[in-house]
Amino acid sequence: MSRSTPSQLARRRWLGIAGTVAAQAALPIPQIFASTRVWGANDRPGIGFIGTGGRAGAHIEICLKLKEQGRCDTTAVCDVYRPRVEAAAARTGGKIYRDYRELLADRGVDLVCIATPDRHHAPQALTAVRAGKDVYVEKPLTHWSQMELAAELGDEAERLKRIVQVGTQYVADEAYAKARELIGQGIVGKIVHVQLGYFRRGDWGERMPIPDPNAKPGPDLDWEQFLGDAPKVAFDVSRFFQWRLYWDYAGGPATDLLVHVFTPVFCLLELGYPERVLGGGGTFQYAREVPDQCNIIADYPGGPSVVMSNSLSNYTGIQTILRGTDGAIVLGDGNHPGPGIRIVPVAKDSQEVVIPWSGFDRTEKLWENFLECVQTRNRPFSPVDIGVRVQAPLNMGILSHREGKVARFDSVARKIVLE
Repeated sequence: MSRSTPSQLARRRWLGIAGTVAAQAALPIPQIFASTRVWGANDRPGIGFIGTGGRAGAHIEICLKLKEQGRCDTTAVCDVYRPRVEAAAARTGGKIYRDYRELLADRGVDLVCIATPDRHHAPQALTAVRAGKDVYVEKPLTHWSQMELAAELGDEAERLKRIVQVGTQYVADEAYAKARELIGQGIVGKIVHVQLGYFRRGDWGERMPIPDPNAKPGPDLDWEQFLGDAPKVAFDVSRFFQWRLYWDYAGGPATDLLVHVFTPVFCLLELGYPERVLGGGGTFQYAREVPDQCNIIADYPGGPSVVMSNSLSNYTGIQTILRGTDGAIVLGDGNHPGPGIRIVPVAKDSQEVVIPWSGFDRTEKLWENFLECVQTRNRPFSPVDIGVRVQAPLNMGILSHREGKVARFDSVARKIVLE
């Protein structure tokens, strides 16, 4: 039997994705409100939660506190697993939906929070912005096989003037804007090299328990909707509850962890798309499909070269450092951010500058910023256009690792090419 080439496999993945999005677009989802709507200070936008699992629980808790402050309402909840969505409904008072497209047709839902498996993020966010919703979408912006969808989502959000906040809470801080201004003034010269990493000791699998080992597809569990455009496989209780461990639904440390420490680099530098990316690592300790060790090198045209490292076997970390020709920017490591952004110039008689953190790693501040931007239509802390550019090297690193090839980015077509 002949084997498919990587390009053929990629094309099949894309055709499946395109078919899924086309089918969603054909559904009768109304325009809820015009993109020019002006929100008053006392308005309470209704939030719909698409996905009500573990991470969504944190978002719900934050939104319930914001609801008490009169800043929003928790209007609707949606999940393919009935016990989970019923628990969320009891907690929020929201109306229950089992299909997210029906939630998007609810005129009481103004904003959506998407906290579903990775490969659902972009299709659901695309459908949401086309339905007139502003969107808070969990990281990563897309599954590692969906670069085209990431680019399309960025285009659509801009065209329809939708606010899309990507859930990378490390960037929920005004310190980046202040540091970016100093970098632009040349305080450390040209940034030519960046290092960053995320290290811990332990398999992320323990963060995804199996609440019901006897769960089966049926009225209470919509397996087909869970799969979406993923390969059609027989139901497996681990795949459903512990989806982060499988390539079909997640990307491992690259898109689950490194995305957190990589996104701040984009908040400091005006990076575009990388020229070439090399990914490596492997599954050396834990019983899982996705790697437990991950390394990515991304070279940008004219610099910088970005080196990303990860291990789930040892928590000895490395600092995020942006090395310039005349100094360095130091952000601390993924678990220990330090007092703030340190700017260390090397010029004679120069002084080190520390810009204190004011919200680093606070998801609640990211939500406050999102609701503020919904009213003002200002640019959020973690906007979708940055999310698209962050996604490119991470996806490229995964594809390079999986295929054993160098990944290059076609900046005109905005597509990944393996060589």
